[in-house]
Amino acid sequence: FKQDPNVTLLVEQEADAVARDEKQVTAKVQEMLEERASGHHGAIIWPADSGAIPDKQPRFQLAFLPLDFTGNSTKEQESHAREFFEKCGSGPRLFKNGLGLAIPSTDHIEGLRRDVRYLQAIERIKKNAKKFNLTKEQANELREREATHSSSAESGFLKLYTEVWLPKIVDGATALEKIAVGGRPLQTTVNEHKKAMIFERCMELIMQVQSRVFDSLLPQKIVTLFRLGEGTPPKLGITTGEIVNGFYSFLGFTRLTSQKVVAKAIATGVEKSILGYIGDSAPTIAADGKFQVPAAKVRFNMKLAEDEIDLESGFIMLPQAIPQSTPAPVPGGGGGTVIPPGPTPPGPTRSGSVPPGPTPPTPQPGAPQKLVELIFTADRDKLYGAWNAMANLAEMAGQVTVTIKAESESGFDKSKLNNGVLEPLREADLIQ
Repeated sequence: FKQDPNVTLLVEQEADAVARDEKQVTAKVQEMLEERASGHHGAIIWPADSGAIPDKQPRFQLAFLPLDFTGNSTKEQESHAREFFEKCGSGPRLFKNGLGLAIPSTDHIEGLRRDVRYLQAIERIKKNAKKFNLTKEQANELREREATHSSSAESGFLKLYTEVWLPKIVDGATALEKIAVGGRPLQTTVNEHKKAMIFERCMELIMQVQSRVFDSLLPQKIVTLFRLGEGTPPKLGITTGEIVNGFYSFLGFTRLTSQKVVAKAIATGVEKSILGYIGDSAPTIAADGKFQVPAAKVRFNMKLAEDEIDLESGFIMLPQAIPQSTPAPVPGGGGGTVIPPGPTPPGPTRSGSVPPGPTPPTPQPGAPQKLVELIFTADRDKLYGAWNAMANLAEMAGQVTVTIKAESESGFDKSKLNNGVLEPLREADLIQ
C-alpha cells in the first residue's frame, strides 16, 4: 500500500461527505448563480415568494426560479407563476408587464449539482493540503480536476435556464406565454472570466430569438397605445409618468428593457415634430384646444437630449394642441408653396412640382387675403410636422378642405387600407 493519498479517491470521499448535506450544494449553486448575475439590477435569483420580487421598478425584471420549482406538477407550476405575476406579497403587482420568469430545466439540474458537489470537495481538499500531504504532482492533478468540473459546471449553467414565461391576458384573466429556445442555439455563452452569462442568454431569447422585449420604441407607438387624439373631447396630452407606468402595467403594451427607452422615444418624437414636450406638470387646456403654457417652454421640432426629459412629472402633447406665438411656417423644408388668391393652378405632378400654368392675378395692395392654398409632398414624418400648421389654418378659417393623393407602385393592401385609413376617417365622420 502507498502512503501517499490517491487524488481520485480523496475527491470521491470528500464528494460523498458533501452529498450528505445537499443543502450545501443547493446554497452553492445559488451563490454561483448570484455571482453570474451580479451587475444586472433586473435579475432576481431564486425568489422565495412574490414579495421577493420588487414592484414598480421601471425596467424589465427577470426572476430565476429555484431548482425545486421543477418538482411541482405542471398545474402547480403555472399557479405559482401566475401568483408571481399578479401579486407582490400581500398586495397586487402593478408593473406586471415588466416581469418574466426564467424556468429551470429538469434535464440539467442533476448534472450541475454533481459538478458543484465535486468543486466543493476539491475546495475542501485544497484547504487541507498539508493534512493530506499532497505532492506537487498531486496538487497539479487536483487543479486539472477542478478546471474540468468548473468547465462542466459553466456548461450546466448555460443549459439550466432555456425557457422564459411571460404574462398575457386571455379572456380577461392572466395566462402564461412560454418562450423556449427550441432548435436555435443561443449565441451568448461566457464572459471574459469564463463565467456563464445567464441573464444575457435569457434576454437574448426574449429579445432576439422571439421578440417579446424591446430596447427601442417609435414615438407613434406612444400616440397609438395611449389613444392620443381620440375621444370626445380628444385626449391631446399625457404626463410622462403615466406613459412609463402604462408600459410596465398594461399587459399587451410593448415590453421595454428600461424607462430610458421611453425617454429616447419622446426625444425622437420632439425632433420629428410628432410630439411636443414640457418639463412641467400637466397644463390646463383652453377652449380653443391649446394647452395654456407659454409657447417658448414647449420643446418641438428640435433636438432634445434624453436626459433632459423628466420621466416623472414631464408632459407631452400633440402638435395641434401646442400654443403658437407666431404663425407656423409651411412644413416640408421649402417644399410647400403659398398661393395667393386667384384661379387654382394645375395640381402637382408625381414629383411634387407644380407644372406651368396661368399666373394668378396679384391681389390689390391692402386687400385682405381670403384664400390660401397649399401644395406639398410629404412622407409620414413630415405629415406629423404639417399637422400643427394645418390645425392653425383650420382655426383661422373655420374649416379647411383637404385633398389627398397617394400612389403605391406595388398596390395598396386592401385590409390595411380599410382598417388603418378608411375606417378611422369614417369614425371621425370625415368620409362616407
